[in-house]
Amino acid sequence: MLDAREIDSEIAKWEALESSYPNYAKLADLYVIRREMQKQEPPEEPYNWGYSSATAETLDQYGDSDFLQAIAGKDPAAVWEIMDDLMDTLRAVNPRVYDRIMGKIKSL
Repeated sequence: MLDAREIDSEIAKWEALESSYPNYAKLADLYVIRREMQKQEPPEEPYNWGYSSATAETLDQYGDSDFLQAIAGKDPAAVWEIMDDLMDTLRAVNPRVYDRIMGKIKSL
């Protein structure tokens, strides 16, 4: 584990060296490390793993996500055509995510 004193010592060493891009690059890395180490950890909050925290029973629609709100009341055939285009793009751009989504859909 890195120690704050070690980082400060390294920063002092690199600041004393001559000015050059490689030295500045190393200093930049060290400054970022020090800044990240000085950050206070945010309070623990339970992470919501879902896309939406609402349930269908609490709303008159499918949920409260941006996507679900956007398609509420729209023609399902038109929405599915757009989603089909999106899935084709996803298959080309990120096949692993595409396969995972298709697996979830097939297991329904």
